Amino acid sequence: MILDLVRHAATGRDAYLDGRTDPPLEAGSTDRICARYAELEWERVLSSPRERALATASALGLPRGLEVIGDEEWEELDFGDWDGQPLEALPMQALQAFHLDPHANPPPHGESWGHFERRIARALHRLLDDPEPVPTLVVSHGGPLRMVLSQVCGLPMAMCWALRIDHGTRVRLRVEREDGELWGELLELQQAT
Repeated sequence: MILDLVRHAATGRDAYLDGRTDPPLEAGSTDRICARYAELEWERVLSSPRERALATASALGLPRGLEVIGDEEWEELDFGDWDGQPLEALPMQALQAFHLDPHANPPPHGESWGHFERRIARALHRLLDDPEPVPTLVVSHGGPLRMVLSQVCGLPMAMCWALRIDHGTRVRLRVEREDGELWGELLELQQAT
């Protein structure tokens, strides 16, 4: 299956850690993304249910006559007490520890890393449940895009954190399932700019 993952358009809150916090998109922020990906074809569009992702998915899918399906599995990690906070206000050592070992150092009162891994794996498996999976667009967030790269391509999560995945970035993968295991390859990583 060909899977395009797109990070939602800009909200103007790059200096904040927004997981379940749901700021609106900046006015006109989907224009560049829609122009950049106008020639791509999909037969199915899914999205995180967060408004910033749904609005981006609608801008990409509705002009193609495609219904946008919200799916909670594609939400960003719940950052608990850190969610919606300015990055500069977070305890830097705790944030660094989270990036180095998210299993041992989850955000306080947030989603466990194991739960996040399982949630994204379920979402990927569901995409492949159709006997003939169709080219699919999923609009989500930086965390889920990185998790998919780790799970499908076998990239260490530390490497995935280092990838630049700006708003509007598109990751194209070929994803397959054999004997219940996911595998695939990265075909393209394209910034919206």
